Amino acid sequence: MDILIAVVLILASVLLIVVVMVQNSKGGGLDQSFGVTNQLGGAAQSTETIEKVTWYLAGGIAVLCLVSVMFVNSGSSSAGSVKTGIESGGPTTTVTTPTLPAAPTNTPSN
Repeated sequence: MDILIAVVLILASVLLIVVVMVQNSKGGGLDQSFGVTNQLGGAAQSTETIEKVTWYLAGGIAVLCLVSVMFVNSGSSSAGSVKTGIESGGPTTTVTTPTLPAAPTNTPSN
């Protein structure tokens, strides 16, 4: 199930990149190069359609991310065993601080 969600998420991300590149932004975009999008119902209609597709893809990606997090947290993963190991205390290690050598004592010679 995780692989299916990951594949759909990657496909939606790539489609979102393509749709954003097609959009007509501030005086120019790839929207005018594609005659197919202009045949969807005129220039104004294609811009509106592309904008709706952008929002739907962005929302779909957000939902897929939330669903994938729910599956990862509910499934058996190595994170649970790490948490159990930390809570049980695990092996203890002692850290010793290095000792500095004693400073030489200079006794004045008479």
